[in-house]
Amino acid sequence: MKSNKIYIFLVMLVATLTTTACFDDQGTDTFYGGNQVEFNAGNLPNGLISSFVRLNATQTDNVDVQVNRVSTSGTSAVTVNVEVDPTSTAVEGVHYRLASKSLTIPAGEFTAKLPVTVLTGNIDPSETPNLVLKITSATGVEISSNYGKLTVAIRVICPSDLKSTYTVFWEKLQLGDGKGGAGQTRTNFVITTADKVIITQVSAGLYQMDDMSFGMYPGIYTEARPIGRMRENCTKITGLSSNTDQFGDSFTITGTVNTDGKLKITWSNTYGDGGTIILTKI
Repeated sequence: MKSNKIYIFLVMLVATLTTTACFDDQGTDTFYGGNQVEFNAGNLPNGLISSFVRLNATQTDNVDVQVNRVSTSGTSAVTVNVEVDPTSTAVEGVHYRLASKSLTIPAGEFTAKLPVTVLTGNIDPSETPNLVLKITSATGVEISSNYGKLTVAIRVICPSDLKSTYTVFWEKLQLGDGKGGAGQTRTNFVITTADKVIITQVSAGLYQMDDMSFGMYPGIYTEARPIGRMRENCTKITGLSSNTDQFGDSFTITGTVNTDGKLKITWSNTYGDGGTIILTKI
């Protein structure tokens, strides 16, 4: 594809070092001697993301926030107290409810869960409330300095069902010049040898396209279809920022779901390819 594209192949040499599993006895064994509690999802860079499809104005959903006991001994029960951090943007009674702000890890157990009720019906999909929880005290154990605080990102999306096979009609088609600009353009065009795209659902509101060039790569360049992903929320379509083809060109995808169910998508890549298409369900 694209004869003036530079192909760069990187060869990585991986050296695997193996060592024996047996060592001389040093006279002592080292064990973890700590006794702490922490949020299970506290090590996630974006916290705990909880997404729900909003179906009605009275809808509620549940999130279980897991707390771990990190210890070599679990002979006694541990009561953990949790508070809402002042940095929290979620409002109690509006976005969530907490029936209790304490939980108990039973003797002999190492995990327990704090239930959070999400008031999904109250939340508009445009809102991005974050519930920030912190462990304030725990009986007989320390609080993890790294994972004693957790952000629960509460996200609500509209019902979405885009999975299907679609025909592709190009209102505008642009072949790139290799520098991000236009080489050739056509309007009101169908690529007859590659006029269909399949969209499958990955999760609520997240979809995978079997060809994010919508027929351009296989039908014009005779290259493999680049797979990409997009999100749809309340008729707004947005491609993932990670969408990149086999040549390293990044894709930008935006669009809408029309009232007749057709998808209108505008896309471009850093090579200069792109266009505006209409997808119609078969």
